[in-house]
Amino acid sequence: MIEKFFNPESVAVIGASRRPGKVGHAILESLKKSFPGKIYPVNPEAVEILGLKAYPSVLDIKEKIDLAVICVPAEKVLSVLKECKKKKIKAVIIISSGFSEIGRKKEEEKLKIPGLRIIGPNCVGVFDAYSGVDTLFMPHTRLQRPGKGGISFITQSGAFGSAILDVAAHYGTGVSKFVSIGNRVDVNEIELMKFLDGDPNTRCIALYLESVSDGRKFIETVKKLKKPVVCLKAGKSKTGVKAVSSHTGSLAGSYRIYSSVFKQLNIVEAKTTEELIDFSKALSMQPKMKSKRIAIVTDGGGFGIVATDEAEKLGLELPEFSGRTVKKLREFLPEYATPSNPLDLTGDSDSERYRLALEAVFSDPNIDGVVVIALLQIATLDESIVDVLIEAKVHGKPFVVCATGGSYTLSVARRLESFGIPVYPTPERAVRAINVLRS
Repeated sequence: MIEKFFNPESVAVIGASRRPGKVGHAILESLKKSFPGKIYPVNPEAVEILGLKAYPSVLDIKEKIDLAVICVPAEKVLSVLKECKKKKIKAVIIISSGFSEIGRKKEEEKLKIPGLRIIGPNCVGVFDAYSGVDTLFMPHTRLQRPGKGGISFITQSGAFGSAILDVAAHYGTGVSKFVSIGNRVDVNEIELMKFLDGDPNTRCIALYLESVSDGRKFIETVKKLKKPVVCLKAGKSKTGVKAVSSHTGSLAGSYRIYSSVFKQLNIVEAKTTEELIDFSKALSMQPKMKSKRIAIVTDGGGFGIVATDEAEKLGLELPEFSGRTVKKLREFLPEYATPSNPLDLTGDSDSERYRLALEAVFSDPNIDGVVVIALLQIATLDESIVDVLIEAKVHGKPFVVCATGGSYTLSVARRLESFGIPVYPTPERAVRAINVLRS
């Protein structure tokens, strides 16, 4: 049944609007841009919306409906749900707010109708980069949609999740699925994690949680998952816990308990928004690292030192290169470069020097992961470095890239991420990202 939220053949938008700027108009517009299936606007006061025939009710649509998106005022939601039930629609997303987050818990409980699977209310719904389902009411001019990738994101906060999607799209990071669960009247994070664990397009599950719907089931489910999970738990402070209740009408619980459980379950805890994105990228794009032994390869000595400091702080090791690797490096490195770990290729490096260095370092039996720092501001390093880094994937060892800079650097980073190579804007973030790949 969960599959219908992501791969429906038809979608009805109940509360579709003719007026730009309205939620019902924006959702219909989003679906039209990317969804290849049939779309049915439902509005009793309209004949046509955005070139699509409109219907007074879902009951007036003769064809089968797989998914309904509801964006009518809260007081009308229950009656609309009953029509969906009569129409035999199995999956429903309720965008409408005005329920437990403002104390109307009893009204929200009435939305639980047997036979209907519901995401929401008080959410922005679903985005699937593969199927084209897009119920987000944020216009594309304000919120870019990411391309296809391996991260699937479950969030209690629609605004938080939408902003993360925009960031991902900006940096070229691909996603598989995005689900805003809101108040979780029915479908929750536990059921979605089970589904995503079996999804072939998902390689990493990322969570933004303010609370869990059922602690025991959460633990039992995560223990059985085969795919890595990264979680940012909000509501760490006393004031933050209070804010959670007013946001989605849920109870946050003790952060210390959550953090302890995450460690026991091998959930990667993200302490910041940056880490949620950074760790998810690494886990969705790269294989696990067999040990904590890494190499750092850079064209800027200072960046290499900063990366080394961060690696040591995290307990990563920078072993000496084997004698064979040192011999290979000396064959092409200039006399003023030292063949040691971290490896400084110096500020006159070109793509060929990187290619030879990475071939030697990746082949070293003492090295199980590599942080590649490529400062693209130097004149000798051209865009062929992209091809060099893509070729490095053949070695099968995990690696991340640090590329710090402006618009030119960002364009190169986007190309690399489209090939499954995670890129980070600082050496510290790159090192922290490779650290989560430790087995």
